[in-house]
Amino acid sequence: MKNQILYLGPEGTHSHEAALTRFGENTQLIPCLSHEEIFERLCSTIRRGRPLAIVPVENSSEGPVTQTLDQLAACSRVTITESFSINIRHHLLVPPGIRSKSMIRRVYSHPQALGQCRASLQAYLPGVERQPESSTAAAARRVSRESDAAALASTAAATFNGLRILKSDMQDSDANVTRFFVVTAGRAKPLPSPSTEYRSLIHLVIGNRPGALLHALAPFDASGVNLTFIQSRPLPGRPWEYGFFIEAATDWKTARAEAAWRLVLALSESGRKIGTYPIG
Repeated sequence: MKNQILYLGPEGTHSHEAALTRFGENTQLIPCLSHEEIFERLCSTIRRGRPLAIVPVENSSEGPVTQTLDQLAACSRVTITESFSINIRHHLLVPPGIRSKSMIRRVYSHPQALGQCRASLQAYLPGVERQPESSTAAAARRVSRESDAAALASTAAATFNGLRILKSDMQDSDANVTRFFVVTAGRAKPLPSPSTEYRSLIHLVIGNRPGALLHALAPFDASGVNLTFIQSRPLPGRPWEYGFFIEAATDWKTARAEAAWRLVLALSESGRKIGTYPIG
C-alpha cells in the first residue's frame, strides 16, 4: 500500500511540488483545501498506517506561515518528523484570451505568494487589484473561469488549468525559499535522512510579566543551545497574550540540553515539544 501524504491542494500548489520532490510518484497524494483540513484529517485518524502531511512553515521573503503555526499549537497530537526546503518560483498565469497585461483587472494568489511578489506586481501591474485565495493552485483554477484576471502560481498549475504564462519569475527575490515540515499524528521517529543536523520545535506559554520571555529562555543560553527561530502567536480566548514557537538546534540527547528544557518548562506556564527532525 502506498504511503498517504496530505498536502495543501489542489494539484499544482507548491505544497504539491514539495510532496513530489520529497516522496516521489510512489505515494498516494491527497489534496486538502485548507490547513485546517490537513490537521483535522491527521488528528482524527484512528486506523493504523497514519498518513503524513507536508505543510509550509516559513518563507525566506515573507516569514512564518501563521496558519501552519496556529494548527501546530491547536493539535497537540501532531509531531514533526522532518524539515526541508525548496526554491519557489511564481509565474503570472492568464487565460488564453488575455494577450497583454493591459487586459488584467485582478490578480489572485495565496497571501504568501502575493507578498513574495509585491514589488514585481507593483512594477508590472501598478494599480491592479490583488485578491487572496486559499492556495496558488486555487487561484489558477479561479482564473481559468474568468476572462480578465491573472494568478500567481506554478508551471504545474498552468498545465492543470489550461493557462499560459504571461510573465515568468514574478518573485521579488531569486533566493525565494520555503521551508516545509513533514508531520504526523502521535509519536514518530524521524524519517530516514542523510542529514546529521537536527533541530527541535517547542511551544511555550509564558506569563505576561516584564522579562518573562528572557528569563524563561535563559537556561538555553547557559547550556549553549542555539535558538534558530522564535515566533509569537495570539492565544485563543486570551486577548493580548501569546504563545511562542521556538526552534532549538538540539536533539535533546545531551544531559545539558535536556536539563535546560526541564528548567525552561518550570519557568513557563506550559510547554510542549512538537518534534525533533533532520534539516534538509
